[in-house]
Amino acid sequence: MELKVFTFSPAWGLPTSGPFALKLLKWLDLAGLPYTQMIEDLPQKGPKGKNPWVEIDGERMGDTELIIATLARRSGFDIDAGLTPEQAALSHVVRRMIEEHFHMVLEWELFVHPAGRAGAREIAARALPGPIATAATGYLARHFSRQLHARGLARHIPEVIAAKAKADIAAIEVLVGERPFVTGARLSMADVSAYGLLYPMARWTMRTPAAEEIKSRPKLMAYLERVHSTRAEDARAAA
Repeated sequence: MELKVFTFSPAWGLPTSGPFALKLLKWLDLAGLPYTQMIEDLPQKGPKGKNPWVEIDGERMGDTELIIATLARRSGFDIDAGLTPEQAALSHVVRRMIEEHFHMVLEWELFVHPAGRAGAREIAARALPGPIATAATGYLARHFSRQLHARGLARHIPEVIAAKAKADIAAIEVLVGERPFVTGARLSMADVSAYGLLYPMARWTMRTPAAEEIKSRPKLMAYLERVHSTRAEDARAAA
């Protein structure tokens, strides 16, 4: 099987700045599947107009959830195999909270919050001339402001957005508790999703509210580092 994965450029010491791309790359590494990472910063080139997307034997596919489900069937690697119904439900609920709600916070902090926007401009400036990088960052700020306003989050003042983000972060830390991972001793998709969405904020240098909250919680940081350091042989041994 020839697999190409199209992602945003690297940032913050990570192979990509895209949270869903980071989630997908982590799952692929845990599955032990070989792939070629292709850097593509224009998401409109993808089949769903979003980043990341893949080519599997020349066939293009978008949406990380669908990509992972397809590759899981083809490879036989099911990261959630063996979970009890209650554990599977917990994993599902955590994923939805992170990917549907907390994802909006990440977008707001990266593209709308002044500190995040300045950091996003620095990233853009590495690939684009200064004036173009400034224009591109301004376009993204306007785009995400409109989009997040339509979805509801940006209708709130910054302090309310920060409070909502901190509630999500606290909930994840409490759910993990003293266990290694969300559902217990082994990784699940909840952990891969949490890693994709929280770890970039744990690594970026911009002083945004949710990112600072993540960094202020040693147990949560230790959890994210555990997910980061888990490799394919560890995941398969625990399955």
